[in-house]
Amino acid sequence: MIGNIISTFLWLFARSFGWFVLARIVGGLSEGNVQLSIAIVSDVTTQKTRSRGLALVGIAFAISFTLGPALGAYFASKDLAKLFPQFVEWGLNPYSMPAFVALILLSVETLYIYLALPETAKISKKNSSQQEESFNTKEEQPEYNINTISVSERKSNLRILNWIHFLYLFFFAGMEFTLTFLTFDLFDFTNMQNGKLLGFIGILSAIIQGGYVRRKAHNIGEKRLVIQGVLSCSIALAIISYLTKLSNGKTLLYIDGITWLYIGAAFLALTSATVVNCLTSIASMQCDDELQQIDEVQGEDDTQNINTLIPKGEALGKFRSSGQLGRAFGPIAACGLYWISGSGICYASGSLAMLIIFIIVRIKVPFIKKSKN
Repeated sequence: MIGNIISTFLWLFARSFGWFVLARIVGGLSEGNVQLSIAIVSDVTTQKTRSRGLALVGIAFAISFTLGPALGAYFASKDLAKLFPQFVEWGLNPYSMPAFVALILLSVETLYIYLALPETAKISKKNSSQQEESFNTKEEQPEYNINTISVSERKSNLRILNWIHFLYLFFFAGMEFTLTFLTFDLFDFTNMQNGKLLGFIGILSAIIQGGYVRRKAHNIGEKRLVIQGVLSCSIALAIISYLTKLSNGKTLLYIDGITWLYIGAAFLALTSATVVNCLTSIASMQCDDELQQIDEVQGEDDTQNINTLIPKGEALGKFRSSGQLGRAFGPIAACGLYWISGSGICYASGSLAMLIIFIIVRIKVPFIKKSKN
């Protein structure tokens, strides 16, 4: 959080583009706070409730990404330099107001976290002990318990999940980044219309996470939700790739191009609500609690790794880093393909890639099925 405060302070007084880039670099290096929030949710939840807890994080992101840009645009219209002209020589500029508001919010949040957020590692250990005791006292045993899975197998699962996370966000972020190009090229959308479209995706995603993911993830399994989300993305991109033939007032099944665009956006909202949260939940279930001790060891691999745990924070940090790499390089590749080959080929390629990821998920991702009790 302190890193984010420093980043925002640099942004507030960014007198040149170089200073702004430096502010973003510092902010990027401080993104661990997001991963820590996920680790904290993992600490205070059990396998049964983890997807519900992570869905709350997803809802917060969806709402923030929907309201944040609009608020930023509003405050950007307020000239902070006119209110404090004495700081102009320090780098204060007409667009510093969003940074000033963000700095206040981050400062308040940091103080609140310091005063109100307890250490969660002990809570994690308590939850682990209660869960193990619950498993041992019920006739129905869970089909997935990390104590019955070797460390090497769980590490292999994490490597697979990291690659899936990278590939998924590589293509999803790339297609998402070029969506506003497509709407402008085909339908001559204004910034306001693009904002409404992205707001529609964000709000619907939050509703799906609250009304569907939080309630159903434990019953149907996180893997099935990931499969639904990836397949939904493939369908959405296939619909969007066909929009090139529906411009200029043409219709398909008596439905015009803009309506089809919103249908595709609805599928993207389902994708946004399910895939990353549930992949994160599955990844967290491959980890040991930070204070957990291994009491029984089976097999040669486990004997060799008797003192080896998979720290949750470290594993989830690598998992998120792989996704962020995909999010960084995906838009570059997608923009290149978009301008070289056109929107139709770009989105058709994305749809095919998501179909391949769908197959990989079905084959490689472990199915997490927990006790109903």
